[in-house]
Amino acid sequence: MLCLFRNTKIHPSLNKYAILLSLVAVLGWLYFTFIEKSLLKKLFEGQALIVDLVFGLPLVLALAIVVYATVYWVLKLLVIVLLPQAIVHIESDDVNTDVLEEDIEVLEQEHGKEYWNQEDIENTQNTQKQENKD
Repeated sequence: MLCLFRNTKIHPSLNKYAILLSLVAVLGWLYFTFIEKSLLKKLFEGQALIVDLVFGLPLVLALAIVVYATVYWVLKLLVIVLLPQAIVHIESDDVNTDVLEEDIEVLEQEHGKEYWNQEDIENTQNTQKQENKD
């Protein structure tokens, strides 16, 4: 299930609604914290303590991101379970790492293993040149 969750994305036509619903949840969270809990009033009237400014405001904004991600992931999970035809499979990262390792092996065969240590070789050559000048 985790692999299916990780290697899929919501179909673009349905993804717009998932993003919109997540943004509505974030707006609800920000309304609740700033208006209902009077954080905005405290900030503008000068009643906010330094703790409210240092910890409260960043925490409220950070939790807005958490709310967005949570709502989006729950919607994605519901789409996977209830509407599997609305998901799009993407390639796994495992396939890409195999290709990358093969490319690295080809480059090592072509240029030699010293190719990856060009900075070390240049630094050694510069050091030797300076020692020869002295």
